Amino acid sequence: MIQEHIDYVKDNMLLFTTSRKFNPGELEQIFKIYNAVTGENKRLTSCARCVTSVKLMVLHHYNKSL
Repeated sequence: MIQEHIDYVKDNMLLFTTSRKFNPGELEQIFKIYNAVTGENKRLTSCARCVTSVKLMVLHHYNKSL
């Protein structure tokens, strides 16, 4: 996880730890970080279960990088 991604997660921790409606650009950034960290090419979706799994995976990689 690069420093830019670590800073984004740290500055926007509530995006990853709470259930809420996303502002424009937030969901795109979360999926961008997920794809960079995992090497996958997951498409942007509003599916609640999919978004939750992506957020948890990004948070997992963030915690590993600390």
